[in-house]
Amino acid sequence: MFNVIPLLPIVVIAYFGVAINVPSALVSPAVWMLTTGDLLVACGLFLLYLEILKSVRTSIASVIDHGLSLALFNLCLVLFITVPMAGTGTFFLILVMTFLDVIAGFTFTLAASRRSVDIAGPM
Repeated sequence: MFNVIPLLPIVVIAYFGVAINVPSALVSPAVWMLTTGDLLVACGLFLLYLEILKSVRTSIASVIDHGLSLALFNLCLVLFITVPMAGTGTFFLILVMTFLDVIAGFTFTLAASRRSVDIAGPM
């Protein structure tokens, strides 16, 4: 049943549920400036989508891709902790995206391999 229902409306409803009880200093025609960090996060989300699409394949290349994704996450984590320039909210969101790439890649690969083993069954 949850496969049919989109989950993002839950976040939108929760946002307005919280925002309605918190007084806001913004007036309706608010001005929003697109920063470089916002643009990087938006591009990162698009690339994360493509990475998740890539993670559903099962091949030797996907194993290498998952290993490289894990190495990138480890590198970003070390950079976030040790490099002052990487200690920003934007880089933290990029770090979270690399973490989601690793988790999604391994999860989808395991699910796909389990499905292929179940399909083969006894011959």
